Amino acid sequence: MKCVLLRLEGPMQSWGITSRFDERDTTLEPTKSGVVGLCAAALGIAREDDKSLQPLAALTMAVRVDRPGSVATDFQTAGGGTMNGKSGVYRASGKSGDTVISRRAYLVDASFLVALGSDDHHLVGRLNEALQSPAWPLFLGRRSFVPTTAIAQGVRDGTPEEVLASIPATNRGEKRVRMVVEVSEDGVPRNDLPISFASHDRRFATRLVANREVELPEG
Repeated sequence: MKCVLLRLEGPMQSWGITSRFDERDTTLEPTKSGVVGLCAAALGIAREDDKSLQPLAALTMAVRVDRPGSVATDFQTAGGGTMNGKSGVYRASGKSGDTVISRRAYLVDASFLVALGSDDHHLVGRLNEALQSPAWPLFLGRRSFVPTTAIAQGVRDGTPEEVLASIPATNRGEKRVRMVVEVSEDGVPRNDLPISFASHDRRFATRLVANREVELPEG
């Protein structure tokens, strides 16, 4: 097995699972749907192209929390006024003109190392190249959350868990860190395995994940 590595680091990032328009949550580490969506953007895969999405969703994923950051929440508003005689926003109920308050959670100053593994070495190599020269702009969960360091971190041999445990900590990271790995049993269900990103038919399946605590080697 080979793994492509991604560094996800920036002032702000957000990885939601249960988000709706007026409530945008974030998990404490990148979701598989978020990472697969980022990879799909790098490869230039359209939202409606479910067939091309599936090989990415089938990659095995592990996330290393080098810097957990902290959770913050923004309170934003939309609508509540008129322009040219028309109300500015329509709510899901169909009622127009009301101010909509949106609470949006995000992570501040977090840093993650993600490994995506597969026995399809061609796919891993193609993805690594795409992350270095993406077809579309890459962001950390929301369009305004841009990375502050290179996402592409190369390819290594081994399973995602083995690879992440073998890489020394970053200068600002902890030596003992938490990892979230995919497992086949005895894990916590997480509904973030993408089936379709189509705007009219977004669908996700459940996968199992487990938390591990590992001591990283010296640099």
